[in-house]
Amino acid sequence: MSESLKLVASPWNESEGTCACCGKRSKTIWGDISADEVAVAAYFVQWTVDAPEHMPNFDFVIGRWGDGASVEDRFLVSLVFKPGRDGGSFMVIDGKERWKKHSKSCARAMQRAEVVGTDLAADVFALVDTLWLTDGRMAEVRELNNAE
Repeated sequence: MSESLKLVASPWNESEGTCACCGKRSKTIWGDISADEVAVAAYFVQWTVDAPEHMPNFDFVIGRWGDGASVEDRFLVSLVFKPGRDGGSFMVIDGKERWKKHSKSCARAMQRAEVVGTDLAADVFALVDTLWLTDGRMAEVRELNNAE
């Protein structure tokens, strides 16, 4: 992605469930991020409400979408968000375990070492920034910074 492209997040849907380990309510939201009206990634964010210790998962399926594109044209990059009074922080993680949920959408999951310190990392954090700042549903995730 070029720095000159304006990224836009478009929310699609959301679902709720119950966290298997603690029984609290969990949420998943998803949508896409486009550049110049062309989708460049789909995003999926999953968290447990009022449970910052669970660290929300952010999954980005990145690559070509639309006519002529296939799962071979896309890959998964996964991050966790560690909430904190200082605003929290993001960390790229190995995507292997997260890929199981997205294997029908992308050909492979990137490992942390394939992302950190590369040009891809800058692109991924541009996606994170766009999502964080423009999808109103992120307010619930940001609220985890204030949970005890």
